[in-house]
Amino acid sequence: MTTFTYYKLNLKLLTEQLGTCTEVSIYEKHVQEKAKKEIADANRLAKKLSKYKGVEFSDEKQAEELKGILRSYMQRSGVLHELPNTIPELVELAALIKEEFESSMDEGGSAPTVFMRDKDGFPMISTHMILGNLKENLKIMTNNGDKSIAKSKVSVGEMGALDIKVVEDFIIPSMDIIRNDEGKPQLLERPIKFERMGKVETAICRSEYLPIGTEYECTLRIRTGSPMNNLETLKTLFDLGLNNGLGQWRGSGKKGSYTYKVEPITYKEKLPEGWGR
Repeated sequence: MTTFTYYKLNLKLLTEQLGTCTEVSIYEKHVQEKAKKEIADANRLAKKLSKYKGVEFSDEKQAEELKGILRSYMQRSGVLHELPNTIPELVELAALIKEEFESSMDEGGSAPTVFMRDKDGFPMISTHMILGNLKENLKIMTNNGDKSIAKSKVSVGEMGALDIKVVEDFIIPSMDIIRNDEGKPQLLERPIKFERMGKVETAICRSEYLPIGTEYECTLRIRTGSPMNNLETLKTLFDLGLNNGLGQWRGSGKKGSYTYKVEPITYKEKLPEGWGR
């Protein structure tokens, strides 16, 4: 029996998907803290980091994620920089890019949440978002009494961390973000409520967004002996994408909802010659 079974997964957006990446200074903190335990205020950022639970980041992937954020903000400010390849150099440059971005914002505007960009300026997402959604769907089922896949919260955590991965680190959507007549990213605005010093206040949150009909494609690697290595089980979990989608405002706003296609495939990963299989 082979160790892993592979599936081809396609997702198609039924509602707009909102960008989730925060401004570069915050991004620098939450990714480095989870991956390297280098930021002292981990407790304050714990909620932001929860989606990374069980996901390991290589130095290379950290650098590529940070580059994706920086490209997005350079695109918005209109000031381009050649990006270095190391985390320390990227973090140093992030301060300048953040300053340039803030200078380009409309007076009184709030920093939007955005999509990462690839080297050609096209939006992309890290595949931890797919895994996070799958794990959240499994958690919803288990917490509401359906133990047919996972028997407990512990099982959800272990299966989400060890039994399933996406082969690709990043995936590119089939469509670009919505843009205005000038070609600049159009922002979806929505009111949010928060409490400050015992008083409920309202603010406007702004986000880049992908259009309805946008598609993603990726490859799932599942441990062959896992309960998740079952086509009907995967369909059950992805069925929940109608109610629990990708990105922000997926609850009351119903954004990021999707339908899917999933099928087992024959797939051979590229490994260093002479190693592994």
